[in-house]
This record gives sequence, C-alpha cells and structure tokens, in this order.
Amino acid sequence: MDLGKESSVKRRALLQLLSSAAISPLLISRNFGPARAQGVSGRLALNLTGMSYWATEYAFSNLAYNASRWRVQIEGDAFTWDTPLPPMTEDGYPTAVPPNSVLESFLIFTSERKALPVQLSVYYDGKGKLEYKGGAQLESRARGRDDVRNLRKEDPFTARITETDRTDPIRNIRIHERSVTIPPKFRKPFLERMNGMSALRFMDWMGTNNSGIIHWADRPRRGQFGRSELGVPLEDMIDLCNETRIEPWFNMPHLCDDGFVRAFAEQVKKDLDPRLDVHVEYSNEVWNTSFGQADHARAQGLALGLSSNDYEAQLRYYAHRSTEILKIWEDIFSADSQRIIGIYAAQSVNEWTSTTILSWKGVAQHADVLAIAPYFGGSLGSPERADDVSKWSLDRLFSELEKEVEIENKKIIRNQVAVANQYRAKLYAYEGGQHLVGHSGAENNDMLTDLFIAANRDPRMGDLYRRHLRNWWASGGELYALFSSMSGPSKWGSWGLLENEGESHPKWQAVQQVLNAKNIR
Repeated sequence: MDLGKESSVKRRALLQLLSSAAISPLLISRNFGPARAQGVSGRLALNLTGMSYWATEYAFSNLAYNASRWRVQIEGDAFTWDTPLPPMTEDGYPTAVPPNSVLESFLIFTSERKALPVQLSVYYDGKGKLEYKGGAQLESRARGRDDVRNLRKEDPFTARITETDRTDPIRNIRIHERSVTIPPKFRKPFLERMNGMSALRFMDWMGTNNSGIIHWADRPRRGQFGRSELGVPLEDMIDLCNETRIEPWFNMPHLCDDGFVRAFAEQVKKDLDPRLDVHVEYSNEVWNTSFGQADHARAQGLALGLSSNDYEAQLRYYAHRSTEILKIWEDIFSADSQRIIGIYAAQSVNEWTSTTILSWKGVAQHADVLAIAPYFGGSLGSPERADDVSKWSLDRLFSELEKEVEIENKKIIRNQVAVANQYRAKLYAYEGGQHLVGHSGAENNDMLTDLFIAANRDPRMGDLYRRHLRNWWASGGELYALFSSMSGPSKWGSWGLLENEGESHPKWQAVQQVLNAKNIR
C-alpha cells in the first residue's frame, strides 16, 4: 500500500526554515491562574494537531470525523488512490458504485486504537450497503446502523460502499461508542488534555499552510466527509472554545478575500463566548519561503511596488495584508475591538524580519503581538551535520541541546523581546519546543531518526522544556503556544507533546508540571 503521496504532508506540511537557511540581503478557562515557578509566571497555549486520517489524536466523539477521502478500488487490482471518482454529493459521498469496484475509506486509520472503544456503531443516512475490513468486524445490521467491532490492531478500520442509491445515497456517516445514547461533540479525554491552556491555535485545524480558500463559500462545512483534505468548520472551533472557555487563535487563509474575513469575524462575534479574547493571525509563517503563502506575498509585494527586493517585498506585503485583516476584525467587533489580539509573526533567528514587519506603515496601530517560533535543536538535522550527529550518544546530544537552550536560544529570545518592546508589542511564541528532525534529505537517515525519537522520549527532554520555558518567561516572553498536541514520531519529526492517548510522555509531563506550578529546573 503506497501512502507516500498523502503521508508526505505529515509534520507541518513543510519544515520550518532553520537558521542555516535564514534570510537573504489544558479545561482552559480564565479560572486557571498563570503557571508560576521560581518567580517566573507565564501562560501556555497549544497548537492542535491537524485533522488528518493518520492522526493519533481523536478530538470528536464521532470517530469518523478524521476519515480519509473516498477512493475507488477495482476488484482484483492493486490498492490505489488515483482511480477517478464517480459523481459525488456536495458533502463528499459517492452517488454510484462503478462496475466491479467498491468505494473505500479509512474511517479510523491509526493503529493507536487501544484507548478507543471496542463496541462501536456506524450510523448513516440513505440507502445502500457498507462492508468492513481490516481493523473492523461487522457484528449486526439494522436500518441506518451497523454495529461494528474495533479490533484494535494495525490494520485500518476500513469501510466499503458496495451498494448505494443514486437518488438517496449513503451519507452522513458517523461512528460512536455503542453504549452512549446521546454522545457529546468532543471526547472527554481530549477536553481534559486542554486543562490549563490559555489559547488554542487552530493553524493545522484550519489547513492553513498552502490553503486554497478564497471565498466564504469555500470554507469547510459541517457534514462534509473526509477532514484530511477539508479542515475543521468554524462552528466546531467556536464550540470547542465555548465549552472549555479557552481563547481561540485563528489563522486567516493567505488567499482569502475581505468578504471571507468579514463573514468569519461576524460569526465569531455572534457565537463565541463574549468573555473570550480572539487572537488573529494572517496565514502562517509567511516569512518562510517553503510555503505557498510566502510565494503569494512575494508576488503581491512586488506587484504593489512595496520594495524592489523580493524578500523585503514579501514581508512588507505580509505586514500590509495583516493590517487590512485586523482592521476588518476590529470594525466587526466595534465597541468590543479590544478583544481582538493582533498577531504579526516573524522568523525567530532573524530580528530583521521582525523590524521590517513591525516598522511598516499602519502596523503600529494594530500590532498587539510580535510572534516567533523559538524552537531549539533544529540545526542538528541539517544535511551537513546529519552523518556526524547520527553517531552521537544521547548524552552528547543532550549536552549540545542544553548549551543551545541556555546560550543561543536564550539570546534569540532576549533579542526578540527587545524588538517587541521597541514597537510596544508583546512577544508570543506561535510555535515552539524541540525541533529535532532531519531535513533536505537527512530525513532518510534512519540512525538520525532513531536518535531523535529516543531523545524525545528521554526524561531529559522534559527537563529541557522546563528550562526553555523558564528562560522564555524570565526574558520577557509572554504567551507560549507549544507545538503540538499529539502525533506519532517518524522521520518527519516527533512534534507531539504526546504520541498517543493513554500513555504519558516526558514533554507532556513537563508541561503539566509547569501548568501545575511545579518547579522549573
């Protein structure tokens, strides 16, 4: 089974540029006080892992929320994603089954299913027939409902549409624990993991990187099948924040028009708990030339004559468009515009990006926050260092990481605090934590990957997180949005604070100690 085409987008789609490639020329509630340790106080936020079919995190009680898109499988042929689909409904369900074929989806893909219920029911509307394979076993059928057993094994929990009615096709598939009569929207273990956080950054839930959304009509909608390609509806993000009383951090798509921004802001104003502030950021890492949003900003900046230098034009357009978007949000919120927290993000290792953005005309009136991603360990996965680093012991690796956290990384934070202060802004971390991953070919070095995974699982990694956060707050940094909530390790990185549900992790333990005001050493 070749999943490379889709699994290659794991991690954050593309790696953050490292310093060697820098520029050219938890229930979250306001009832929770800030974490305090050794005289240092600060707030933590969390980047939620994207809603992909391969995710190990299941936020919704409907376990089919993460399902993969449908694909046609021709009987007797090899597995493929590429056979053309039949006519589909607006919600992403097939209206016909091609001859000698089935329509197939990974309803639950992850092998990390030990924490999920065994006794499940698959509900659906319409007429037709579903069959199950892999990690799913049919137990009984009723109209619009199949009782299916989660086998908790490596094989995906796969559903196949073998029959469907063209005028009343199978649709609205959802999976719930069989014993629950009225399931809640969000799973209790997911909500409990949010305890103590001050904000939730929805960058990956919104599919921000390389987004194609332009108009309000393009947005993800409730009922659409296959979240791996669609993102999470705004209504669900608002519901999560209202239930937990955690502030949202939204990332506006880089191509979106003013109508999208206005409609988005209007819905947030109407439905979000009025006690919650709203963090607003234009796209994600527009400074990072790895992403499509950077290409767009560069082209627009040059077209508008913002600079004759490509990269400066890119950053100035980012500042310009961020300001336009924030003006719309503030206009919509009107008398409550103080609830809008204006975010301008820059590259952590390059203060010039920060000053270029914050000094651009109009920014000062809307820039509440300069945000950076103060990762540590990123240079160790470069192609130039990979062969050497892969032979290191864990002791040597942690010795190097400790030096970086206490010297280079601390210096970066202090320098960016000074820039933020100069422009009367607060310094936030939009992402952060360890950045141990091979890149630019080094991701295929198995020894390096094994070393980095082992380091992430080592108790010393938790110590580094506590020290890093202490340095952040002691240097003047404020809200820190950790990256990210939960994901399994691979050659694409070990980004999750947790790898799966039901097992702890040194990084997660460290964060919990900070949130519970334990000592940071």
